[in-house]
Amino acid sequence: VMLLIVLVGMIGLATDLGRVYVARAQLGRSVDAAALAGAKQLPDIAQADLKARAYIAENEPNATIDVQVYPDVPGQQVGVTATKTIRTFFMRMFGIGTVEVSNDALAGFGIVPVDAVMSIDATGSMGASPPCNASDNNSGCPIWEAKNAATAFTNTLLPGANTLVGVLSFRGCFRGAPDAGGNTNCIANSSIGALDGTASNVISKINGISAIGGTGTNFCGGLSKAGYVLFGAGSHSASNTIRVIVILSDGDHTYNKASYTAGSSPGSPAAPCRPIADSSCPTGTAANCNPANSDTYLSTQCSAAGGGSVSSSNPGSNSEAHERQLDKFAKAKADTLKAAGAEIYVVGFGVCGTEDNKIWDSASNPTYCTSDLGNNNPDTVADQRLLKCVASSSPGTNDHYFRASTATELPGIFSQIAQAIAFRLIK
Repeated sequence: VMLLIVLVGMIGLATDLGRVYVARAQLGRSVDAAALAGAKQLPDIAQADLKARAYIAENEPNATIDVQVYPDVPGQQVGVTATKTIRTFFMRMFGIGTVEVSNDALAGFGIVPVDAVMSIDATGSMGASPPCNASDNNSGCPIWEAKNAATAFTNTLLPGANTLVGVLSFRGCFRGAPDAGGNTNCIANSSIGALDGTASNVISKINGISAIGGTGTNFCGGLSKAGYVLFGAGSHSASNTIRVIVILSDGDHTYNKASYTAGSSPGSPAAPCRPIADSSCPTGTAANCNPANSDTYLSTQCSAAGGGSVSSSNPGSNSEAHERQLDKFAKAKADTLKAAGAEIYVVGFGVCGTEDNKIWDSASNPTYCTSDLGNNNPDTVADQRLLKCVASSSPGTNDHYFRASTATELPGIFSQIAQAIAFRLIK
């Protein structure tokens, strides 16, 4: 009987302690979110305080809260401490009727090193919407709004302690060391902005971006070059560095033989984003992926799978072979970058088809980003699938994928991403 009393007491104590542990964990999640919500309002001190308090009031209405806002740039921070009382069941037998639990969080900017690189689609489609052109600085023009978006992103992150930003544009190829290239419509490597902590330097590179055609679209190349900058000269070496790529694209690989340079190493486009006439070619024979041949529907966006035809100028070139192969190459490159520690945000603009609301999830959609990728689905399906699969979204979400219906939405989206990058939990 005595042992039974002791056993019941131990079970009761464990039950109460378990409730206390769960309550503290729940409170921890709330203060984490409250601190982040408040930090995103900085440097507006009043709004930062109000937002943090509002979040706790909604999720932990019985908790008392203390908010501390530290607005000094570049060390902007919001600290939140919350406490609530838990009533006990068994511990009151020992005179302990309540237990207070508390938890705290600190969110801010400039504490953890951040390297962020933007990769901007600068193909003809970004300058083709009337009355726009390749370098038109009119409101609503895609390339103009994309540059505004990149500038807004830069101004949100810089100046910031331990923060560097780089920018590049992409089309079908790059030229100049370390790429072979040669076509004047290829992106000059000299125009690429390396990681830099001075906003004016980055914005100068942004202002130099123009949208012209002539070399197709190689989304894989834009992603690969962003990784080259992200892990290249001047990048942070600290193990806790947050490394981010933000890439803007319609997700439509369109291969133009004008981007191809043969007989040199690495050639253009550079591996791993250069078509290969081998067994990896997804349609017909290996020759269908010959990099010396163009896609046969270069002037047609949103093509159905198998659209176009083989022509005398493109012997053996299936109309979709390059696109399907490059989709797979882009996903493989994204996986490599993620494994190296990169976080990828994707902004879709001009994406074919209406939003399908498909969410990548390895459990519920196990083939979505594997065997489905590079199949014979039309662009209305394949392009947005590629963009979603490249993004570093959490399972069951598309939280790293954004889709703009109009060009004027781009600056707001880029600013939203910059805030998510800038303000992280410190504690």
